[in-house]
Amino acid sequence: MDIRYKYRNFVGIALLLTLVTIKLFGQIPVIKTPQPATFPRYGIGGANSGRNNIGPNVPNFNRPDPRSYDSYEQDRLEVQRRNAEIQRVIDESFEFYSFNHSAQYDFPSQTDVPGTEYYRDAAEKLNNMLNGTTSLNLKEAVYLVENAYFEGQIDYARYNKAIQDMANLARQKAQEDNYNWNNPVAKNMMLFRVMSDTLTVKTPGREGFTTSYPMKYDFDDYWAKYDYSKMFVTKLLSTHGGQCHSMPLLYLILCDEIGAEANLAFAPAHTYIKFKDNENNWHNLELTRGWLVTDAFVIGSGFITSEAIKNGVYMQPQTKEQTIAHCLSDLALGYIRKYGYDPFVKQCLETALQYAPYNSSALRARSNYQSFLFEYLGNQAGRPPLESLKDTHPHLYKIREERDSIYRLIDNIGLRDMPKELYDKWLHSLDDEAEKYKNEHQYQQVIRLTK
Repeated sequence: MDIRYKYRNFVGIALLLTLVTIKLFGQIPVIKTPQPATFPRYGIGGANSGRNNIGPNVPNFNRPDPRSYDSYEQDRLEVQRRNAEIQRVIDESFEFYSFNHSAQYDFPSQTDVPGTEYYRDAAEKLNNMLNGTTSLNLKEAVYLVENAYFEGQIDYARYNKAIQDMANLARQKAQEDNYNWNNPVAKNMMLFRVMSDTLTVKTPGREGFTTSYPMKYDFDDYWAKYDYSKMFVTKLLSTHGGQCHSMPLLYLILCDEIGAEANLAFAPAHTYIKFKDNENNWHNLELTRGWLVTDAFVIGSGFITSEAIKNGVYMQPQTKEQTIAHCLSDLALGYIRKYGYDPFVKQCLETALQYAPYNSSALRARSNYQSFLFEYLGNQAGRPPLESLKDTHPHLYKIREERDSIYRLIDNIGLRDMPKELYDKWLHSLDDEAEKYKNEHQYQQVIRLTK
C-alpha cells in the first residue's frame, strides 16, 4: 500500500506540517549533489535570501459565490475542493516529512555510484593502519590512494619494482663511492642524489653501466587543476616529473625501503623533507629544486606565522602515523575531485584529523565541506534569513556553528593560504645566486658527515 494513504487519518497533522513547509521552505527541490565548483551563492537575508520565491501559496478555502449555484451544488463543489486541498496537503507534507525526518542533513551518499567502492576499500585499509590493526606502510598507503582514483587500474607489481630499482641504485652508488651504508646520513644523502642528480653505476653481474636521471619539477599544471594525477607518485615514477606533493612522498617511501629515517614537513601550499644528522641537527631537503635549504628559506615565504610554527602546522616533522593520516586526507580530496562531496568525505577527513589535528589540507577540506553543506541545505530550505536560523532551522544553525568553529580554529593556529603567484615567486627564489651558494655550502657540510 502506498505510504501516503497511511496519513489520511492524520489530516490535521499533515496540514500543519505543510503550512510550516510552505512558510519556511517552499517547494522542496530535487536533491542533487553539487560539485565543488558549481555551488550557488547563499544569500544573507534581504532580496538575496530567496524568501520572495518561497513556492506554493497557502491553501485557499474561500467559499464560492452563493449566487452562482444552488445550495446542494455549492456543498458538493465545496467538498470536492476541500478533498483536493487535503490531498495536496498530504502529498506536500509527505515530501516534507521524507526530507526532514530521514536524517538528511548531509549531502546525499554516492555509495551506489560505480567507482566509489575503490575509495571505501582504500579508506578501510588506511583506517586499519591508523588504528593499529595493520602496520603503517606508506608505499601501500600511497598506492591505495592513487589506485582508488584510477579504479583499480594501477599495476602494483610495476609500481613496487620502480621503487625497488631506485632503492637498489642508492645502495649500489653508495658502495661505489665508498659511503658507509650503516650511516643514517649517508642513506639520506644517497636517496637525495638518486632523486636530484644524474648518476652512473656499474651494472651488477654484467659489463657496462646504468645511468639514472634526476626527478624534475613538472611546471605544467603543477597545481593539478586540469589533471589530478599530476599529484601522484605513480606519475612521478613513470615520467620522472612531479611536484611538491609527489616528490616528498616518494622520498619517504624510498626511506622505508632502505631503512633510512626522514619526516614529511609542511609549508604554505608546500611539502618538503626533514631529517637529522649524526649530531642531532635537522636538515631540510627541497626536492622540487634539488637543494638542501635552511629554515630561514622556508620561513622566507612570508606566510608562516609564529602561531603556525608553535602549533606544529608548518615546519614540524610529521610522524609516520601523521603521514598516513595525510594520505587519508589525500584520498578524500581525490574523491571530491571525482564524485563531489558526500558523507564519506567527511568521515575520511574527521578520521585524518583525529591523528593529525592540524593537518593543513585536511582542515581546509573539512572547512570547505562544512561551508558547502551550509549552502546546500540552506538552498534546500529556501535561503532563510541568517538571524532566524536558531529558532526556525536549528539543524542549519548547528551546521553554521560547526563551520564557524572550524574557521576559528584555522585562524587561531595560524594557518594561512599562500596565493599562487607568491608561491611561484618563492619557489623560483632558489635560482638566486646567493641562495645557491648557501645551499651548496650546507650540502658540503652534510656530505662530510656521511663517511
